[in-house]
Amino acid sequence: MKNMFSMLKQAQEMKSKFSELKKNIDETFFFGDSADGKVKVKVTGKGILIDISIDNEKHDESKVLEDSIKSAYYEAKKKADEFCELEMSKATGGVSLPFDMKSFL
Repeated sequence: MKNMFSMLKQAQEMKSKFSELKKNIDETFFFGDSADGKVKVKVTGKGILIDISIDNEKHDESKVLEDSIKSAYYEAKKKADEFCELEMSKATGGVSLPFDMKSFL
């Protein structure tokens, strides 16, 4: 019975850690710039696009603009993904889990 209470306590602690992790990821932002510096984007820790800033003076072709937006977004998304991995590793003590924790965030 004592072992069961210990497991329940560990489960509650893990739930608390993941709640903190989710909050931290939701409140952290990452920024990306296109290689040419024409576009800047802001994403959440989950990689959700929040803001786009475009230097209008530097853009005259829509195809170039599309490529710049994609480039800036992927840079910011990569940073967000790396952050999520690091935070999940901290939450699990570096232990690899047999499932994807991002689905819980």
